[in-house]
Amino acid sequence: MDPMTSAPSSHGGILFPLDMFRPTVLAAALAEVLIGKVRNILDATVEIARHPSLPLALAQIRGTVVGEDPAEFWRENLDLALVVSQIVPRQCFVYYARTAPNRREGFLVAQRGQAVAADDSNRDDVPQGKAGTHWPVTRLCEQMRVTIDELAEGFPDGPRIELSLMEPRGNDQTLLMTLVGQPAGAEAEAELDAEEGFEDEPPPPPSRGPSLTQGFGAPPSQPPARGPAPASARGPAAPAGRGPAPAGRPAPAPASRPPTVSAADDAKRRAAERAAEQAQMQQRSNDAVSKLSFAEDERGVVVALPVELSEAEMLRPFQVAHVDRNAPETLPADLRARLQGKSIDFVVKVEFLSEVFVDNQPLNRAKFEERAVPRDLDGTRALTLEVHAPRLGAGTLVRVGSNNVFVSRRIDAPAPASLLRKLLAD
Repeated sequence: MDPMTSAPSSHGGILFPLDMFRPTVLAAALAEVLIGKVRNILDATVEIARHPSLPLALAQIRGTVVGEDPAEFWRENLDLALVVSQIVPRQCFVYYARTAPNRREGFLVAQRGQAVAADDSNRDDVPQGKAGTHWPVTRLCEQMRVTIDELAEGFPDGPRIELSLMEPRGNDQTLLMTLVGQPAGAEAEAELDAEEGFEDEPPPPPSRGPSLTQGFGAPPSQPPARGPAPASARGPAAPAGRGPAPAGRPAPAPASRPPTVSAADDAKRRAAERAAEQAQMQQRSNDAVSKLSFAEDERGVVVALPVELSEAEMLRPFQVAHVDRNAPETLPADLRARLQGKSIDFVVKVEFLSEVFVDNQPLNRAKFEERAVPRDLDGTRALTLEVHAPRLGAGTLVRVGSNNVFVSRRIDAPAPASLLRKLLAD
């Protein structure tokens, strides 16, 4: 970055690990969403840049459609991540950051068209004495080993491409080669094997790791060095004035190039990743079910599971609006018999308010305190708010002190106070 200039005070974009994808399809999808919102994209372009040393791509929209506050544009259009997540093979992040005035940072993580996590913070969200500890994008950058200034400048030292949103035309193969950092010649095109590499196959599921940025920080694959062909590759040539090479001395072997991964090999790798992920999820599900607790009431049963709200696959079996011989077999047999015609719901602990949504935006403390209504839990005063959980639907967030739980019943429905109190006290 030029030392005479400073990074933009307001910026945002879409981050994703660089892998096989079609840049023109990504641009067309962004355009379709914005046109559907009656936005003017006549002069709009999308610039996709790759970090100079990491396999990390950043897509940023330029033009009058963004307005004077890019951070606000991306905060209001978090659904762009849901669209892009169906085009790129792995997770993607929409982020927004504004330093002044009214500092604010946030992001949303999407996978296969679904929101899986989110965080949002402004100055009002930061507890007293903890300034600087809860700025989501700053912490995200630390995990990905990039700086927030690099994001603001759009990875200024990395390769980039630019496409018009009105007419996103171009050769996807050549555009992707440019981002990878390889020459777009015939030889490079053969190495990419685009016809096979761009086959429509489902992306692998997200890996469960210690953070949402797992897989974002690995060093990128380097293109093979292209120097002069070795003598043996050009054919035998004896030095001038000398005879042929002495018998028995082998000619130098030609420099070998790393083999190109075929589409079949890549499909096998992805299938192995999916199988390993499913096995890991099954094991975790078995462990969670062995520790479940539940409470019955006139409406049915509420099941408490020691999992996270983002693990929707484990929670969905315990979200049954009307039981008709479809109660999970993990529940006791006598309980399943009593549930016929009733409902099954779940309750789970929630660490951050921003894990749930209100008005299509991650919940923050200011909005919660403004809208929450009090509720008595057998003598304990709680605050409650009807919210939306990604991939799970509507439910109620219950808060006591700084502890939160999400129950998959709406705010006007009864809930077992003893079970909620126990979770909120742990």
